[in-house]
Amino acid sequence: MASLIYVLLTFLGSIFSVYYFSFYTLEWINILFVLLSIIVNMALVFVVFLIFLATYGRFIKEVNPHNMRHHKFINSILRLAFHLMNVKLVVTGSEHIPKKGESFIFVCNHQENYDIMAIKPVLKEHPLNFIAKADSFDWFVLGHWIKVLGNVPIAREADRSAAESIIKGIRLYKQGIPMAIFPEGKRTFSNTMTDFKPGAFKLALKPQADILVGTIYDFSKVFKGWPFKRQKIYLHFHPLLTHETYKDMNSIALSNYVKGMIQNKLDDYQATIK
Repeated sequence: MASLIYVLLTFLGSIFSVYYFSFYTLEWINILFVLLSIIVNMALVFVVFLIFLATYGRFIKEVNPHNMRHHKFINSILRLAFHLMNVKLVVTGSEHIPKKGESFIFVCNHQENYDIMAIKPVLKEHPLNFIAKADSFDWFVLGHWIKVLGNVPIAREADRSAAESIIKGIRLYKQGIPMAIFPEGKRTFSNTMTDFKPGAFKLALKPQADILVGTIYDFSKVFKGWPFKRQKIYLHFHPLLTHETYKDMNSIALSNYVKGMIQNKLDDYQATIK
């Protein structure tokens, strides 16, 4: 919906600009003017979207993770952002995504800040929330929305506050909210993973939750060649890891098992994508 509104406003603004300001007689100058009008209006409409998003979010005080209207609104904005980033997201394994209304824990490797921007709209049928770094809650436009949707901040250090964040995530899961976490705890800026933090898997172990494992590839290359070159990025969903499958594992064994699943898919991408 946000993408459609954006295109419509850009089109109307460009038509108005050409009609009102175009007074040239040379055809090639008119063509340049039309192109310039489109570019300028795209930028202006984008700024208006950001202002509206930031302002609207400030009027919402109640944190309600169950409010699907807010989740759908943000998902539409995130899809628009990726359209403007000139990115094609290739999704595989979507048949493994749990049905609407089913809770799960989502874990994935982590490359960039905008990983969430790509992942969340794909899981649009679910009020998915993340255990996200505390700094993101202070972002200018999306920071307040991150809080309103019910995401849980976590400190970088593996201290008591981080453990409390996991507990909050477990509580939300028990309320029917699918939760997501990046076990690496930091961005890698590449297709190479760092060590997983086993404590992250307590988010699934404690409530005996099913785990949806994701693998992302080439997310670190989104802005390479932008805006002239369109980049392909990849997201794969593995078969659901049920509690019955991993019930005999502790957090370290489960961490290693899931990391192995993701690494195998990364190797597969590396071998097949040129």
